[in-house]
Amino acid sequence: MPRITLPDGCRGLDMADGTKYTKGPGDKVDVSQAHADAIRRGYYGQSGIMRGGEQFTLGTKRGMACTPCKRVWNAWNHECPRCGAPTEEQTA
Repeated sequence: MPRITLPDGCRGLDMADGTKYTKGPGDKVDVSQAHADAIRRGYYGQSGIMRGGEQFTLGTKRGMACTPCKRVWNAWNHECPRCGAPTEEQTA
């Protein structure tokens, strides 16, 4: 299921079909594929205000963790794209 990251100040999504997703600013919301596609095609997706959906079409099951950033990157990221620190294989 696609996941959308809500921008600062956003407390949820009200979709055209009446579906509501309620969370807090910066939270991740699991949305249907149809809603992710609609967001991606719309202004907020095209401008990068809302991120997600497309992020989850490419990735790896195992990740490489950056301890300073507290983020997990794809398996091929042996160096953190954000801070440049070396990454370590994610443990379950």
